[in-house]
This record gives sequence, C-alpha cells and structure tokens, in this order.
Amino acid sequence: MRNELVDDEVLMQARAFSAALASELEGGEENRFQGMPSDADSRHVYERLGEAGWIGLHWPQRLGGRDLGPLQTSAVEEVFGYHWLPLSSYLLSVKTIGNALLRFAAPDLVERLLPQIASGELVFCQGFSEPDAGSDLAALRTRAVLDGDRYIVNGRKIWTSSAERADWVYLAVRTDPDVGRHRGLSVLVADMRSPGIEIAAHPTLGGGTLGELLLEDVEVPADQIVGDRDGGWQVLMGTMDFERITSEKVGVALWLLDNLRPLVATSAQAQELRRLYGEARASRLHGERATGLLAVQAPGTVASSMAKLAVARLMQRLAAFSVNLLGPAALIEQGPGALLGGRVAAFHRAAVATTIAGGASDIQRRVIARHGFGLAP
Repeated sequence: MRNELVDDEVLMQARAFSAALASELEGGEENRFQGMPSDADSRHVYERLGEAGWIGLHWPQRLGGRDLGPLQTSAVEEVFGYHWLPLSSYLLSVKTIGNALLRFAAPDLVERLLPQIASGELVFCQGFSEPDAGSDLAALRTRAVLDGDRYIVNGRKIWTSSAERADWVYLAVRTDPDVGRHRGLSVLVADMRSPGIEIAAHPTLGGGTLGELLLEDVEVPADQIVGDRDGGWQVLMGTMDFERITSEKVGVALWLLDNLRPLVATSAQAQELRRLYGEARASRLHGERATGLLAVQAPGTVASSMAKLAVARLMQRLAAFSVNLLGPAALIEQGPGALLGGRVAAFHRAAVATTIAGGASDIQRRVIARHGFGLAP
C-alpha cells in the first residue's frame, strides 16, 4: 500500500498517461537499448510531460506546478519508471536542478527559469564532474573569474548526461582558488548556446550517452549565480541530495519483478523474488523519507545517501537474480530469443553502473557513517 498522503486519483492518471505514452514509443529507437529510464532521453517525451502538467507537481502554480505534495511527485516518478519512459532530461531538469533552483536560487532567477522547465520547454544538463576530480567534487578546477557584470568560465566537464539536448547547463565552478578546496566554489547557470561551449558525446554501457564539455572563455551574466558567490559547496551538496532519490528506478525494479514472477519455478526462486520485492518497497520508503525531509528543508543528506545506496544494491541484486532465473537467454537483447522485448538484457547491462553513477556506493557509505553515525572519515 502506498503512503496515505499519495492521492490514488493522481496515481491512476499518471499510470494511464504513462501507459499511453509508452505505447506510442514502442518499437522506436528513442529508448530501445537503454537499460534504465535514466539512460534514455527524449525531447518529445519531456515536452509531452510538460504539456500534460506532469512536471513540477509540487511546485507552486505560479511557477507552472500544481501545488501537490512532494510525495505525489515521488510516486508519479515511480510510475514513469515502471513504464520505462526515457527520463534523462526530466530527471536532471526537474527532479535535480529544478528542485535545487527552487531551494537555492534568487527569486528572479526562479521566476525566469522554473515556468520554462514546468512547460517542458527548457532542458538542463549538469556540469559537475571533471576528468581529474572523479567522485571528489571539491577537486574541481573549472574557473569562473568575475569581470564586471559577467563571469568568464574556462574548464572541462565530463559525464554530463543530456548535454547534446540541453538548452542550459547547471555548472559547478571555482570562483576563488586561494581558499580551502570546499570553499571558493559557486554554481552558475549558463545558456548552452553561449560562444565557447563545445560538446562531445560518448556512448555508455547503459545504452545512452554522456557528454564532455569544453568551456573556453564562456561569458555568464553575474546574476545567473545560484546561491552565494563562494558558497557553492552547500548548493552542490543540496543538489546532490535531490539527485540521489531515484524513485524511477524503484518503478523499473517493480516492473521487472512483476514480469519475472510468472517464470519462477522453484521455492528457492520464489523466496528470492519475495525478498527482492521487499527490498524494492524498502527502497521506496528510503526515498519517501528523504523526500519528506528535503521538502521541509531539514537535513536530508544521510537519508538521500541511504536511498541511493539501497536502490543501487537492489538493481545489481535484481540483475543477478534475472540471470540465475532465466539462464543465458537473459542476456539476449534482439531477435526471437529476447525475453521481455530485450529489456532483461538491457537492464543487466545498465545495472553495472548503478553503484557508480550519481555518487559511488563507497561514497554513500562514507556519508552515512560520517554524518549519520558520527564516525571518523
């Protein structure tokens, strides 16, 4: 049973909409070989979500939302995942960056950008990671130098999902190189059409693409800063709290479990299936807890890391169970032998990255140990 604060009518509408949209996409190439919704992208789907009012459900109506509760949004995102909608643009632009803008950006910037996101017009990508930084975000080197009423940005970003489709980039930069590495950081938002931005796309094991951004003397208006200058570490951590709640992956897991259930043949398999159903529902609860904390601006970092860790473990355990249950046929993606339209094989391929993307599992354990239990680093 879902949380009592989640409106059943909203869920019924979301299921009907998602099923119809998924049917439209069936047989197309937009998400055929993507192992999870976060690997797949579609400007068409993003625009349809905006047109139908499914973006920013808990945002104020004046910003294009519907003034619903944050748990409604989380539940609807699970529905999107259950129907395998291609969601990369949505997850970045809405779940991660849109929510972060609402929390951290100045009112005029919020009023300018959120209605365009809510309508499905504006797609964001996220420029955080860098070649020499890895999971250590505080090691970033991309520089932004204030020159009058603008910043001049130079640097390089990697692993930037949806970069080739994005209109704007949410950019982590170093604005003061002479202070400690966790200080002197800022977050800017920049138009991807700005002179000096070059994009290279690289295929991923999950079937999607990740962008590489080269930023050379890119000019960004000074009023397009999110939060305080040199106060970006708090903004970055808060943004990642939103990113790590992956309700859509819970939806994928439940779809796969529902479709594998008729194929279970032994009591041991049935027992493992029940255990995985339990883990999926526990992962949902982790996500709902983190969502509830962030909604009231309570500390949510530990809860978000727990949600991320739980889902990542679930994905890999479910991939292993699928192969143990189905044998070699689980790895066939195309042709008459492909099970469940090849999605089992695609899921197995994509599950490899779930303990890395969005913050490695070891990082999540360190966050939980340090901030949740007060243990030494």
